[in-house]
Amino acid sequence: MLDNLLTWGVFLRCIVPMLVATIFFTAIVYFSIERRRFGSSYNYFAVFFATFIFYLCGPAFNILPIEHAKPYIQLGRTILFFGLGLPSLLIALFKFSDVRLPKSVTCFSYSFGIAFSLCFLVLTELQHPKINVLEDFGVIIPPIDWLKLTHIYYLQSITFMVLLITPCCYLLLHTPKAQNKGYIYSAISLGCIAILGSTSAHWVMYYSGTSLCGLIWLGTMLKDIKIANYAVKNKSHFSNPLEITTYQNSQILSSSSNANKVNFSGNVNTALYNSSQQQDDKNECINSKAKQVHINNSVVNNALLYIENNYFKDINIDTIALSVGVSRSYLVKQFKLATDETINNKIIEIRIEKAKKVLLKKSVTETAYEVGFNNSNYFATVFKKRTNYTPKQFKRTFSS
Repeated sequence: MLDNLLTWGVFLRCIVPMLVATIFFTAIVYFSIERRRFGSSYNYFAVFFATFIFYLCGPAFNILPIEHAKPYIQLGRTILFFGLGLPSLLIALFKFSDVRLPKSVTCFSYSFGIAFSLCFLVLTELQHPKINVLEDFGVIIPPIDWLKLTHIYYLQSITFMVLLITPCCYLLLHTPKAQNKGYIYSAISLGCIAILGSTSAHWVMYYSGTSLCGLIWLGTMLKDIKIANYAVKNKSHFSNPLEITTYQNSQILSSSSNANKVNFSGNVNTALYNSSQQQDDKNECINSKAKQVHINNSVVNNALLYIENNYFKDINIDTIALSVGVSRSYLVKQFKLATDETINNKIIEIRIEKAKKVLLKKSVTETAYEVGFNNSNYFATVFKKRTNYTPKQFKRTFSS
């Protein structure tokens, strides 16, 4: 009896996708625990995980004795996955990779996914012999003689190409974070296998092939956990906050001396000199304080390095504290004692210094997003307050 029920076809088409679903259930748990690290991309990942898990469970529902509910489950999982899941994965990968995605592309991805879902609903109603959901609601669609079931599968393949493979290939060329590319490779493998399975109507390949996607995702997730733990435990090669601030100033000063790339005027050199003098005074103050109050240099160093390496992300005190491995209140206190400034002020300071260099090559809006601001108007206000120039004035004055 069991031999008749559990065949290789059933195992590959039903059991394997369920195992892959457990991987993505683990992923949603991990991403939820570490949601601060994933920032604004978390919600989009969560939508993808939920819809994909439901989609993978579809073949298992087919072997259950729930004949009346099967058509609704099959259509529901497909509509949710293509209408919400795939576009959400696309947006999540862009956000997590720190590559800006225009709002028009975001709207297009959801619109395309929903349009495919509606087409799938109508075409499946016309061609699939076991699905008559619209008819149950009294909606009768006249038959289309030339339409075949394979046309639905070709349309599905186009959707995977538009919403997954093409954008992910673009990401591979533009993402600045190599450790995140595993998630992109996982998405590409999902799209490629789905296209092969759809165009050939080979559903064993279609569903069992998701195991490759799941294994790549699991491997990347484990690597991500390892990197995160290492970042918390690893101590900075700088001995104290004074060395970090000195290093940052030297980087700014060295960038200003490159006359072949940028022709800075005497005003900029004067400003950098004054900034350096002010920093020297501040460093003396830091050394004096360090003798009077115990300062955890390791915590402050790691916090400064985290800001320096992640200023372009949506970071805040909570995410920095989580990365360093201390409480928010402890980090705020130690940082203030060591640097005599707030964490938020330091984040803005680094972003503005980076923006000075980026502005010479890119537009104001592009610069704002590239250095971590979510609003170009707010960026312009902060830039003006910090430099006494508007971004456009700075660009006109100091561009070669």
